[in-house]
Amino acid sequence: MENKYYNRDLSWLLFDNRVIDQAYNKKVPSLEKLRFLSIASNNLDEFFGVRLHNVQTMINKNRVDKRTGFNGMELLSIIYEFNSRNITKQYQALALVLEELREKGIFEIRRYEDLEFSEKNHVNDFFKREIAYKLKIHEFLPEQKTMSNLNFLLCGKDKNYTIPVPNDMNRIIETGIPNTFVMLGDLIYANMADITTGLDIEQVYVYRVTYDKNKKYDFLDPNMGDSEYLEKMTDYVNNRGPRKITRVEFYSPEHKGRSFFAGLFGLSKKSVYAIPGPLDLKFLDKLFKRYKNQSKLIFPSFQGLEWKPSQNIFEYLNRKSLLVQYPYDSFDVFLNFLRTAVNDSRTTAIQMTIYRTEKNSQVVKLLKEAAAKGIEVKTVVELRARFDEDHNLDVAEELKQAGCKVYYGDRLNKVHAKICLVRQGKSKGYVQIGTGNYNAVTAKVFSDISFYTHNQRYVNDAVKFFEELEGKGNTGFELLVTSPNDLKRMILRKIKKATQDYLRDGKAEVFMKVNGLTDVDVINGIYRAARLGLPFRLIVRGPCSLKLGICGEKEDIVVKSIVGELLEHSRIYSFTYGNGSTETWISSADLMTRNLDRRVEIAVPIVESQPKKQMSKIIKMYLRDSANSYYLTKDGEYFKSKKFIDFSAQQTWLRRIKWKKYI
Repeated sequence: MENKYYNRDLSWLLFDNRVIDQAYNKKVPSLEKLRFLSIASNNLDEFFGVRLHNVQTMINKNRVDKRTGFNGMELLSIIYEFNSRNITKQYQALALVLEELREKGIFEIRRYEDLEFSEKNHVNDFFKREIAYKLKIHEFLPEQKTMSNLNFLLCGKDKNYTIPVPNDMNRIIETGIPNTFVMLGDLIYANMADITTGLDIEQVYVYRVTYDKNKKYDFLDPNMGDSEYLEKMTDYVNNRGPRKITRVEFYSPEHKGRSFFAGLFGLSKKSVYAIPGPLDLKFLDKLFKRYKNQSKLIFPSFQGLEWKPSQNIFEYLNRKSLLVQYPYDSFDVFLNFLRTAVNDSRTTAIQMTIYRTEKNSQVVKLLKEAAAKGIEVKTVVELRARFDEDHNLDVAEELKQAGCKVYYGDRLNKVHAKICLVRQGKSKGYVQIGTGNYNAVTAKVFSDISFYTHNQRYVNDAVKFFEELEGKGNTGFELLVTSPNDLKRMILRKIKKATQDYLRDGKAEVFMKVNGLTDVDVINGIYRAARLGLPFRLIVRGPCSLKLGICGEKEDIVVKSIVGELLEHSRIYSFTYGNGSTETWISSADLMTRNLDRRVEIAVPIVESQPKKQMSKIIKMYLRDSANSYYLTKDGEYFKSKKFIDFSAQQTWLRRIKWKKYI
């Protein structure tokens, strides 16, 4: 029988392909294309740092992927095939974009051998003065970890050597002619003879190693106290270090050497990639930032709508609820909400969850200010936010030192929910629930939804939610639904109800917008309904394990991924029933097993008429989008439709910023 699902990891690589595709888009400004190529490299680093662990485990334990039937080596081979295709496409795009920028007179990256005599003198002097003394030659030992993103391998007759290049060195070096550069690796290679005097070197490679960063939190115990948990997490952060190698990238002029590097590191050739250009393209982001003053070569700047200082947001919420969409609406709306709470004499307590914040967070500062004023501040800081563990340890300590009560949430399930409760007395207050983090930096580039309300039904549920996180139990919610207990069941129940209505009068449908759709139970629920004809309109930005074309003649499923100027991050579930009524939910949860079974997440229905109308318009805009939409096909690929009039939801909202104002 044909497999019913796509592999999550292969779907991730297809998403990276769509990111790279932005560098070929004629509507994307030239410098922004560099940024997309940098993002693609960053995505791939995360893929090999986090996801390859599972593939290696399958290989080592001779396991088979239950969803697809692939064994570990088969999956590794397909990953190599997909990623090799991405790399070729990425570096071809890089060559085109750099040529485009050269022709426009913005800047040029030249090969060392093509530099003028004066330029070579300039960069060689720079090498001797600023670089040479920082380069240390070591005997090459495959088992020795290197955290440098750029390394040289010097192959001698009897011994190999390595030169790790410090990560703080600029990857592009000025040649002395304005806006003309040479790559750092190219410069070092050209001066290699000066730093290898006395060594008999036959071959030189540039290489880079990626390590498994997916160390498990193997110390968790539901009965563990706060102090022990904090101690264990601190030890985890300080001692996790790099683990097994998941990828080796190298460059040589002949592009040969995969077998050599595989043997050198004891890897499969499918884990070794010959790169046709500079390694680690994340440095392109610095080039983008260096020239982003070229306004015609970047996306037009915008400032999300801010809350009017003259309008008290609590007085507004006393009359009606508010739904905003970042970054079209500024994160300043939330800061104003929190600042108003801090400065309101009626505020008795502030409770909120913290998963990821930026450094020097205004949210953290306001919480500290609230505690200084005698307001009871309770925060649930999730210490296990992957790669932000050390930062969150610092945030937790900073809040505790300021007099805030800090909880660490569920010991087994990450607290990924986004909710802030302002209490004014025992039962009254205001609540904010969103799809994105309380992070002012990402809120400028992530598209998210944030709901604010004084509605007592939401407030009551928020009180119960925080009591449950504090271990006080829960008598049940009126509106909220949470994971890991009820969120998946709610979704499947709503799909079933819509299916029943569709069979009765043929008018129901389901819309979902998420970052990932990989949970088998949810996918099977969609399959069951689709076999009976229930229409599904699914927007899945990244990994999607659902297949098209296996539910029979009645199947009516459209899956698309929106990739554009902003990162789509909002999660929306909408169920339209036979009587024409629609339930629309916003959530912190993607439809992935980790979110639904192993995290504390929130989904909340938008029940009031005005915010509900807004959500309906938002959904329609996403459905209309064609300019940034890639559609999933029955063969598992994605294509971009070619329409006479391309409509972009993102650009439409960005243009509306110019005239929309808050009341």
